[in-house]
Amino acid sequence: MGSASARRTGASTLLGRKKDPRRLALALQGGGAHGAFTWGVLDRLLENNSRTVDAISGTSAGAINAAIFAAGYLDGGASGARDRLMRFWHKLADLARLNPMQPTPFEIMALGRNIELSFAHVLRDVMVQMFSPYQLNPLDLNPLRDLLVRFIDFKRLQQDDAPRLFIAATNVETGEPRIFSNAEISPEVLLASACLPALHQAVRLPDGYYWDGGFTANPPLLALIEGSVADDILIVRLNPQSEKSLPVTAPGIQSRVNRIVFDAPLKRELEMIERLRHMSHEGGAARTALGRRLAALTLHTISEDDVMNELGPASKLHPNWELVRYLRDVGRDACARWLAETAPTAGAKTQAPLLLTREFELGGRGVAIA
Repeated sequence: MGSASARRTGASTLLGRKKDPRRLALALQGGGAHGAFTWGVLDRLLENNSRTVDAISGTSAGAINAAIFAAGYLDGGASGARDRLMRFWHKLADLARLNPMQPTPFEIMALGRNIELSFAHVLRDVMVQMFSPYQLNPLDLNPLRDLLVRFIDFKRLQQDDAPRLFIAATNVETGEPRIFSNAEISPEVLLASACLPALHQAVRLPDGYYWDGGFTANPPLLALIEGSVADDILIVRLNPQSEKSLPVTAPGIQSRVNRIVFDAPLKRELEMIERLRHMSHEGGAARTALGRRLAALTLHTISEDDVMNELGPASKLHPNWELVRYLRDVGRDACARWLAETAPTAGAKTQAPLLLTREFELGGRGVAIA
């Protein structure tokens, strides 16, 4: 479907979105190469053709998936979005093959998908402890930027028929989250959202320097709730919600610390949403617009903790095609199960919330997936 046809689709969705019970907003967590899991979820969702994506929030890999999804849909509808995501992840895997800091085939055979002890990863850890990205990469070269420019028409994202996007980054000076919407989104904003400070120089934007959004909003929820009209919000989580073993090795301890740090913002927002919902109900504010909005919400989540725990965090930095394809398939399967479980009740009003569990329940612009 060409651009003109996509504009007509967007316009018709805008006119009918308040009557569409299939509305769905997406919140996509960051996680480097593990974002291929999110690709699989989106691919299966687009293939299903039964929901309307009203808005998307994202951080790091989630932000990039969100922008690729939106750009592909604007150019070719659901099939265009699927094709754009597939081609982007293929090219990212091709780019990763050129990185000399890769585990060897022998290490992959010996260590499986948990490559924390591979020579390449250990060497990378030593280097980032001794040198900053300003020393290792003084020209601030980042080949990901060229991929983003190639796959995303950023001016197109600013038009009225584009899906509403909310992209998170962290202000280096204040430590506060900054949520960028469509009119502000650029290659630099996406790079800022995915900027790990040990590996990349801070990204300079007009109002300051920025690091990875995962430190402060992973992914943004309150902004998504405020900017969307969907009653159902689907969170795609990449960080495991729990790990039962006690870490006793240096890599294991660092891995657990990183998981806690990057998962804390989501837990804080979920707890805040629950408190707001409780306060609006107890204080009689359910008659207000906010109270009605919170009462109508249903928050779902898709995650695969066992798979992510098996992989280990080092694989986030190595988007080789074998890993990418595996996570895509896992994401597709997880989304298929979610669709089968929620199809009869999606959009229905729910009872009291169950926070911090596998299924979260809380009882714009749109793009139809059809």
